[in-house]
Amino acid sequence: MAQEITQMDIKRLFLSIAAVLFSRRKFLQDFFSARSSAELNLQKDYALPVIAMVQLVKFPLVGTPRLAMYTALATFMLDIAALYLVTGGMIRLLGSGQAAASDTDAAALAAFSLTPLWLVEPFYYFGGWSWLFASVAAVYAVVILIDGINELFKRNPPPVRVPHANASLLLVVVSIALFVVERGIIRLIDTLHV
Repeated sequence: MAQEITQMDIKRLFLSIAAVLFSRRKFLQDFFSARSSAELNLQKDYALPVIAMVQLVKFPLVGTPRLAMYTALATFMLDIAALYLVTGGMIRLLGSGQAAASDTDAAALAAFSLTPLWLVEPFYYFGGWSWLFASVAAVYAVVILIDGINELFKRNPPPVRVPHANASLLLVVVSIALFVVERGIIRLIDTLHV
């Protein structure tokens, strides 16, 4: 299943999301062991469809079509920024030594580990309980990230210590910032009368 990410249709997208969430070790093992990185563009083929799907789910929660569109555009841009921030951080953290991770590996770690954070965004509209959903998603994102790093370096162990703590800290900080800014956007949109 991990080999079929490129040019995926809706069914494969949902199967990939389910595999990342519910059988992450096998999915990551398949992904990092049996792929050619030349043909992969995970930001286009996996991350963008997941983010767009989540934005569409938010439309009925907002209610007013114009406000829903503004909210979706703002949070879409925020999610893309978080994806690129985490990808850049992973490239920097995993890019040292002979066994350095490629840019595709770093993008895969970022996209797969951010999946739970993207999928819980509609739950941010539940007011006081939104922090609980965000916390659970952030913890699960760190679990996916650590499993991904472990699978990535099973092929060729790094000469230095693998930066689990730094990568996890980066992901948690981005998760917190994503939650705070999106909750601010939701509150701002709620105050507008359009």
